[in-house]
Amino acid sequence: MRVRPGRRAVAAALGAALVLGALTGCTFITPQATTVHYDASDGIGATVGDLQVRNALLLTADGTTGSLLINLDNPTKYGVQVKVQYENADKAKVDDTVYVNAGSVASFGGQDSDRILLTGIDAPAGSLFPVFIQYGDVTGKQLWVPVLDGSMSQYAPLVP
Repeated sequence: MRVRPGRRAVAAALGAALVLGALTGCTFITPQATTVHYDASDGIGATVGDLQVRNALLLTADGTTGSLLINLDNPTKYGVQVKVQYENADKAKVDDTVYVNAGSVASFGGQDSDRILLTGIDAPAGSLFPVFIQYGDVTGKQLWVPVLDGSMSQYAPLVP
């Protein structure tokens, strides 16, 4: 039995497509970028024990007083007293504490929320400022929080 020339061309094209598909199939073993956590906003995030810190950033007009914008997500069934610690320009550690109810998200620094003011600091806009977050006997974490000013319209009303 003889194979017609048209079928040979179809078989060759199909074979080439299979080879090309096999050569580009490496994407099946490459890790997906969409499964990697990243901070999709201007602030940064971290996990401290069970507490999730989201979109933490510092707003300042003069670099000496800043308002910490931060969301603290407590998925546990117990409320927690969270310590926010920073070092002022005189190298003294300053502690502030906030309470986060069980199973809730506490937001600070927004127009309709309480503020965490950091005073006597040396944090010009464009820098990173270290803020330590800790609660209970859980090991805390130091976050390098981005410092912004009010030049972006969404942050202008929140600058202290």
